[in-house]
Amino acid sequence: MWWAHQVGDTFSDAQIDTLCTWLVSPDELNMNIFRYNIGGGDNPAHHHMRPDAQMPGYLASKDTPYNWNQDAGQRKILLKIHQLKKNAIYEAANYSPPYWMTISGCSSGNTDGSDNLQNQYYNAFSDYLTTVVKHYHDVYGIRFRTLSPFNEPFSSWWKAYGSQEGCAFSQANQERLIKALYSNLKKKNMLSYCSIAAMDANSMDECLRGVENYEKDGVLPFIGQINTHSYNGVNRDSLYLFAQKHHIRLWQSESGPLDIKVQGYDNFLMMGKRIVTDMRQLKPVAWCDWQYMSGGLGSVWALVGYNENLKVYERTKGFYIRKQFSKYILPGYAFIGDSDNNSIAAISPDGKKMVIVYVNELNEQKPLQFDLSSFSHATLQQALVTSEKEDCKEASLPIPIDSLHPTYLMKPKSITTFVYDIQQ
Repeated sequence: MWWAHQVGDTFSDAQIDTLCTWLVSPDELNMNIFRYNIGGGDNPAHHHMRPDAQMPGYLASKDTPYNWNQDAGQRKILLKIHQLKKNAIYEAANYSPPYWMTISGCSSGNTDGSDNLQNQYYNAFSDYLTTVVKHYHDVYGIRFRTLSPFNEPFSSWWKAYGSQEGCAFSQANQERLIKALYSNLKKKNMLSYCSIAAMDANSMDECLRGVENYEKDGVLPFIGQINTHSYNGVNRDSLYLFAQKHHIRLWQSESGPLDIKVQGYDNFLMMGKRIVTDMRQLKPVAWCDWQYMSGGLGSVWALVGYNENLKVYERTKGFYIRKQFSKYILPGYAFIGDSDNNSIAAISPDGKKMVIVYVNELNEQKPLQFDLSSFSHATLQQALVTSEKEDCKEASLPIPIDSLHPTYLMKPKSITTFVYDIQQ
């Protein structure tokens, strides 16, 4: 999202190559899903957005042509990722209509936090979003598999003169926009490669309520994917079961340490535990961070922190904690049940490899015993650990006497990844 807009505009080609390689290389984060922010664009006379969140739009007014030179920074990053990661999955996401389509005349929200898209612009806004998606498909070969037309639409904090783009949509207006968007996708023959994702609610409970109403109101058939954020809410299991019942793909499409009081390493480790909890209970087929990079070298939101003015950047502990998951649990792996709430386990499609990731948030060593007796054979090939002193480094573990019932000591405040060769 915003990091690509700002970093793409200010950092050198060599730096961008390094940063994108860290992001997608199989030897580094190996990430494969990327969300592109279609900016609405605020009134050029306004100066209230954060610099990194001042997103350019492609359509300055209803009477001007599209300006495809806009958003060059984010496009530069997108095309670099597309070059480096041929099998990447892309989603286009929007936070606000262009300012001239809004009630307040401001792309950060309405004056009172209520719905901000003018009545007469629902079809025009849908046309705007689909035109951008089609342009990237036709000109650059970028296939946005999904298009998410709103972000945290039930939230009341999207107000005029705020620090970022945002727009509330009531349940009824979400459904109205979804129908208009589907109609535009169909009219432009785009449904073969792009479907609608909704509704990127801030809370999993809000998301569940919203999609239940989509079902009741007959809108669910227009949805190809359910997106939820995991900042708040407790109904992970119920949302998973809803998606399973209706055979709809479920993403955890945004998360981070919102309103978390712990700082520093403990904050990064907490996010590792959230990944485990979300994967165990919500069971999404994708888990997405809010941002890869964030301004401020010590930012707890960043996997890579940067200083725009000095043109410097550095990997945070968050980078290495994500690497414990994303380098080793590969696309196509299937998660299997295990009895410890601090761990997740996944098996490769050919059934020959298993990866276990364990998070120890305690400030003391913790013994961990595996029961691998459901396999005829299990050999530990690799163990990696991130702690306050180590960054996804090989762990020195004793050779167990019983390979199917091994016991290991987990380091204090650490995350450990075990890679096994197995036979079923």
